[in-house]
Amino acid sequence: MAESGGDTAESKCTIKRDSSGYFHNPFPEFKFLSPYELYRFLFREKDNTGLPSKESEIEQKLPFKKNFDNVSADNSVTWIGHASCLLKMAGNFVLTDPVFSDHCSVVQLNLSKKTKRFRRPGLNMEEIEEVDAVVISHNHYDHLDYNSVLAINKKFPESRWFVPLGLKSWFVSSGIASDRIHEMNWWDEESHSFKNGKLTFTCLPAQHWSLRSGFDRNYTLWCGWRIKSADKNVYFAGDTGYNDRIFKQIGHHFGPFDLSLIPIGAYEPRKYLKCQHVNPEEAVKVHQDVKSKWSLGIHWGTFQLGYEHYLAPPQDLKDALKEASVEEDSFVTFQHGESREF
Repeated sequence: MAESGGDTAESKCTIKRDSSGYFHNPFPEFKFLSPYELYRFLFREKDNTGLPSKESEIEQKLPFKKNFDNVSADNSVTWIGHASCLLKMAGNFVLTDPVFSDHCSVVQLNLSKKTKRFRRPGLNMEEIEEVDAVVISHNHYDHLDYNSVLAINKKFPESRWFVPLGLKSWFVSSGIASDRIHEMNWWDEESHSFKNGKLTFTCLPAQHWSLRSGFDRNYTLWCGWRIKSADKNVYFAGDTGYNDRIFKQIGHHFGPFDLSLIPIGAYEPRKYLKCQHVNPEEAVKVHQDVKSKWSLGIHWGTFQLGYEHYLAPPQDLKDALKEASVEEDSFVTFQHGESREF
């Protein structure tokens, strides 16, 4: 059975497999959609995304800013799209949830616009010259892409993979050497010395779930990550709903963070997505709870997974920051491909 470590920031919420090998969210805020609710969400709710039919219009509204080669600092972040970012920390390169494919679905065909990428990656595999480590938050197709994993492993065979419990066997079956896969539970911590210095990876709790096929729901864990170098501290939230405990715990034990990668998209309609995806208002709470000095909004502008307008997340984030009296430049969004020092 899953269990909770308590409600205070000093405690650490925990999770365990049950006797059948499945994980259960320890948070009362979380619940799965019923079959009826899932039907309503997929087929009866109004789609307000407003995605243009012409790619040229999307390119105009969501222009690229490819300045990766112009940022020479030892610590930088590049938004590739959705939850995929390239971190440079003390000269080492770390990818978060890399997805370079055209679809985020088991069916790699243009059968559903919800799984088709509507904005190309801001940084292509061909443009990435180094990858020392990859962190994976969970096994949903918009965060774990088989073809991207194969491409990274082929180009960067010495890279290390940091994954939540239950996913190691999937990576081994995909051709990754077992000794390069670090499978971890919430609050587990591992350090590794790369060519430019040591990085420490901490697996952190998240309010979400996992599914790779129709029969393995919650058989593998979901998580966020802390990545720390000698002088920088980064938080990658992965995919998560909000509750008033886990992020305060993360902030208490590991904050403040120099940079946090926090999702801000796929949040409407709230009655169906609140348990698993934060909206911009809740993302600002995460930013405050984890004591982030500077945050980047991710998980938007790439796949149509919710029904909010495709351009709404950045504006809703600005409104939420103003409402919370938080400085606008402390929590920003990037153009696809944009890089900045932190």
